[in-house]
Amino acid sequence: MKYARFERILILVITIAVAVMAAAMIVQKTDGVEIFGHVMMLVVIVASLYLGKRGALISFLACFSAYTAARLVWIGDFTYGTAAQLIAAKFLVYGILALLCSYMRVQFRYFFVKLEHQDFIDDETQIGNIRFLAKELASRIDENERYDIPFSVIGFSLDETFVEDMSNQGINVLRDLSIGILKSDTRSVDELARNNNDLLVILPSVGREGAQVCGQRLEVKMHKYLEQHLHDGESERVLNLAIYEYPEDKYDVDALLEKLNSELKNL
Repeated sequence: MKYARFERILILVITIAVAVMAAAMIVQKTDGVEIFGHVMMLVVIVASLYLGKRGALISFLACFSAYTAARLVWIGDFTYGTAAQLIAAKFLVYGILALLCSYMRVQFRYFFVKLEHQDFIDDETQIGNIRFLAKELASRIDENERYDIPFSVIGFSLDETFVEDMSNQGINVLRDLSIGILKSDTRSVDELARNNNDLLVILPSVGREGAQVCGQRLEVKMHKYLEQHLHDGESERVLNLAIYEYPEDKYDVDALLEKLNSELKNL
């Protein structure tokens, strides 16, 4: 999950909680200024989470000043002593919220950035992402150079226009193919990854012959799925199969790894 998405979810939850509490105060016929002061808590929280220390300081001063002015102008049935206690309580509440939320922003942003850099799972397909694919290829190449253990890569390339058209219809083709076919019809030691509109299977200790058998089996199942959304014969147009064996196809695999590393630098 991206930090921005987490931030929006957190603010939504807090907003609902504050709104429910404000509604309860209205039902109980609580003083209007206190309801206003309660809602100002949300302003402090949002500003502190989105803008950090500067937003926390500005929102704290603005909300505390606005509440203090409102409380002193519309003192209602309260004595000045009680009003002073309420103002002091809001000073503490706003201050604690500002400090806490600005601190959370720094800590959670750092945590999510760190998590994103270590994340190897593609959000849509739940198989490996580009970072995972680059890491796995580099590891397999190194293993081959050290121990002379071969491996193969099966690549399924889907037509970009077709994928976009299906997405507009609410159909996630990449996810369906990944979860419904690749995950269910490969070995536990095989590694699956997505690179844009390409789905790849890394087969450890498997040569070209074994990779061709596996690739053709998966291709047949993918065509059956694609034919549900296409006219007869069109699935051949939108799906292409490529098989590489390392080290025989060293140039192609090295070129793929170099391309992945170049894309990672731009993320």
